[in-house]
Amino acid sequence: MQKKYSILIATCLYAATALAQTPKDKLNKLMEYYTQNDDFSGTVLVAKKGTVLLDKGYGYSNVGARTPNTENTIYQIGSNTKQFTAEVIVQLDSKGRLGIEDKVSKYMPGFTDGDQVSLKNLLTHTSGIYNYTKETEFTITHPEKAVSHETILATFKNKPLEFTPGSKFEYSNSNYYLLGCIIEKITGMRYETEVRRNIFNVCGMTHSGFDFTHLRDPNKATGYYYIQSGKVLEAPITDSSISYAAGAIYSTVGDIYKWHQALHTYKLLPKDWQTLPYKPFKNHYAFGWSIDKIDGKEYMTHTGGISGFTSYELRSDPEDIFIVILENNMKPGVDNEAIGKSLLKCLNDPAYKLPTDKSVAIKADVLQAYAGTYQVNADFAITIRANGNELTAQATNQSEIRLKAESQTVFHTVGVAATIEFVKSKDGSCKEIVLRQNGTELTGTR
Repeated sequence: MQKKYSILIATCLYAATALAQTPKDKLNKLMEYYTQNDDFSGTVLVAKKGTVLLDKGYGYSNVGARTPNTENTIYQIGSNTKQFTAEVIVQLDSKGRLGIEDKVSKYMPGFTDGDQVSLKNLLTHTSGIYNYTKETEFTITHPEKAVSHETILATFKNKPLEFTPGSKFEYSNSNYYLLGCIIEKITGMRYETEVRRNIFNVCGMTHSGFDFTHLRDPNKATGYYYIQSGKVLEAPITDSSISYAAGAIYSTVGDIYKWHQALHTYKLLPKDWQTLPYKPFKNHYAFGWSIDKIDGKEYMTHTGGISGFTSYELRSDPEDIFIVILENNMKPGVDNEAIGKSLLKCLNDPAYKLPTDKSVAIKADVLQAYAGTYQVNADFAITIRANGNELTAQATNQSEIRLKAESQTVFHTVGVAATIEFVKSKDGSCKEIVLRQNGTELTGTR
């Protein structure tokens, strides 16, 4: 098996703080670090055993108006919608109105290969169905335009399966789009109505909904493709008819915490049923949740991304731990999963040392001399770009991230635990880099 390399595995550079701080203080200081160093813009809530330790906004909900993000700011949560869709499916299963082993053809007659794909395949992304969000007309060119179910379904219902159902994992938004359609077929109600009636209302989620385009609320955030050094690029709102059961929900950190509390106390399903969505099938993916092992313990996690917004959720029932990050800045290099895991370490480890900025100033002409593409192996390269007084790095098939200098030749990747050393030749030129991460060294040649 070919080994894949990544420079996006998350953790931090650590440095001791001078004074002892409360957990709440440390969590806030950690987020201030990310805000200052990564241009983080969003709202974070961290809770443990029923006590909220951090519930605060950072950055701006509207940059132009200088409106700050707060604990009440409303964001689109993207693919974290999937856990709500899965919950409705399990609720219907518990009532005998469907079976997760049922085939798609039972509810969607005429769907190509629908007799091979089960609802479980849809829930666990093991269906082999083409991902409709690859269609740029909907997701990039005109994401703000309303689209009918028929139009979306036409993009994938007649395409052949990309692999045998159940044989492998491949994330596809089409799976959860179909689940939304099936919920409507079974209940005779709109998908949004079912989620609101059976989840939002039960949890008390009064600031959550679906049609973000037409939401009129002073707490509504503006989404941005990037916010960096005073420069911004606003993103269009993806219409809820496009994201639908795969990603249409908007919410606040407080409402998402109510969701966690309802799950934790089995308010939505009896315990025997509520544990079903947490059982992974392939690639550690269960029903709308990834089962992630961190420091030897299992956590339920999921990420979300939709034009202008990203989100991350982490929860544990045994420890009653909950972390949610909602952000309105999609700038490459801001890694919510990395931030979430650092918050978890900060929460769990009394000896956790807060990160500090160790960067030093480097002249622009020196940075420019480092720019270029460094080939690590036949399939993996790292491209270094110089932008004024800053360097960025972009690995093959990964987002561009910022670098900060620790010395004239050693740089750390912002928000992640990796360093890049530029190796100078005797003539002063640079033709080689060394990537160090997780105890591994990789050499790249320009």
